[in-house]
Amino acid sequence: MEEEPKKDPNEWALAYGDMITLLMTFFVLIIAMSSPKTDDEPELIMKKSTGTGENLMVATLKESGIFKDKVKSKSKTEIDEDDLLPPINDLELIREDMIVFMTENELFNVIDLLKTEEGFTIRIMADILFDSGDISLKVEYLYLLDKIAELLGVIPNNVRIEGHTDDRYSDDGNTGNTLSIARASRVCDYIIGEEMLLSSRFGVTGHGWNRPLFPNTNEHNRTLNRRVEVIIKEIPRGV
Repeated sequence: MEEEPKKDPNEWALAYGDMITLLMTFFVLIIAMSSPKTDDEPELIMKKSTGTGENLMVATLKESGIFKDKVKSKSKTEIDEDDLLPPINDLELIREDMIVFMTENELFNVIDLLKTEEGFTIRIMADILFDSGDISLKVEYLYLLDKIAELLGVIPNNVRIEGHTDDRYSDDGNTGNTLSIARASRVCDYIIGEEMLLSSRFGVTGHGWNRPLFPNTNEHNRTLNRRVEVIIKEIPRGV
């Protein structure tokens, strides 16, 4: 007669361990299901899923699509908010760069920076660029035009350069207009050539003595009225 196989005296411990595992899994699921639902629920469940029963609970979340839908919803919201943000204002960056440059080179007494309806204007006293009645650029301040050319080289905006004189040419026909246009053209040609800029972006005009900033009643005012203006036009939104 064959002997019956001996039973393992520790077999009851294995069954007890299985029961404890099932009870722990059931307990974690009860806690997760009883928690109040909030916007952070997917993250909360994922935290509770660590430890016993992790694979089961993570699989349940992935299959339900809850976590995936939350991430997609949040990403859509972030994209929409980014679309509403205004674009970086290139002209404001140009202005800030010019302020730093003018501070380093002590140019605030000969240059003005103006925000206008057209865009942004760099107003330069003509006397630092030209001798009286002349159209040849002075070498001493070419570094200023170099800087302006550098800034215009990193933006696509169109530019108009205007020349202005004082009333000393008012009695001589169009001499004032001719001088102002010639000076604006000389500045324009230099800027374009310095950075090899697209000439179609630029326009030139001269107003002679017809648009003074101050009455031409003394030499100080005349000095301020003699000027060259680099007008950087704002690009319309949506273009």
